[in-house]
Amino acid sequence: MKTHKFTGSIILFLLVLSLDLFAQKMTLESLLEKTVSLSEKGNQTELTEAIKSASFALEGEAHTRGNEMKDKLLAQAETLKNLAPLATQGSLKSDVLSKVVNTIRLLVGANRINNLLSDGKEGLLGNAETLTGSINLLESGKAVLDAKQQDKLGSLLEGVSGAVKKLDGKDAGAKVAASSIRKPLGKIVDLVKETV
Repeated sequence: MKTHKFTGSIILFLLVLSLDLFAQKMTLESLLEKTVSLSEKGNQTELTEAIKSASFALEGEAHTRGNEMKDKLLAQAETLKNLAPLATQGSLKSDVLSKVVNTIRLLVGANRINNLLSDGKEGLLGNAETLTGSINLLESGKAVLDAKQQDKLGSLLEGVSGAVKKLDGKDAGAKVAASSIRKPLGKIVDLVKETV
């Protein structure tokens, strides 16, 4: 009987852990948003937990989809973790956290685009939603760049946004759209790599 209870407890623990990790991985963007929001409200306990959750989610992103940007993503996860004690003490400044969060947004957005580009034109087809999410991350994160780089990135993002919507089409237009944005998307990834 004790063995069954023990086994049941282990299974329950693993189920809760896997669900928690799954939720963290699936909501990296919302966790980043939550950290910024909680920082502005001054809720130390929740902020500390959100920072830890976001760092774990970012580590998950780095290990599963990091590829050539894995080291940069892991470095930012470590930076985020190092902010947790400051949050606990109430000495974490919102602008410091925002800078880290925006850097993460840039890296994650560029990394996801880079992963799609590694599969060539075919990697872009049918992935309008993923690309739109990546563009939104880059748009949010570009505040960390200087004015010239912001303008350059903003212009590149604006240039691809229209064509991205066509990538889910079943006609030849989707292939034309994929061909037309491959190079600009590559420039976006290169800009982030050079500046972050």
